[in-house]
Amino acid sequence: MLFAGHDFAAPRKSKDREWAAVAAVLGAGLRYEGFEPCGCGQEPKYRPRTSAQVRARRRIAARKGLTDAEALALRDPADA
Repeated sequence: MLFAGHDFAAPRKSKDREWAAVAAVLGAGLRYEGFEPCGCGQEPKYRPRTSAQVRARRRIAARKGLTDAEALALRDPADA
């Protein structure tokens, strides 16, 4: 078991692509946290929701020399 953060909302059990994105985010060392450590922040930080979003950010990371954690935290891959 792993603590995913105060702002984590689990996808439905049948949504394999969404669970793959959750695994990638947690595997990169990121958590689903807002700006406040208690989880009461108004705007939680961006995390990809599908495996396609994860793949797009990993391609950007490979091109720009970013770590997985930096790339997965980007709201818009063009920001890199």
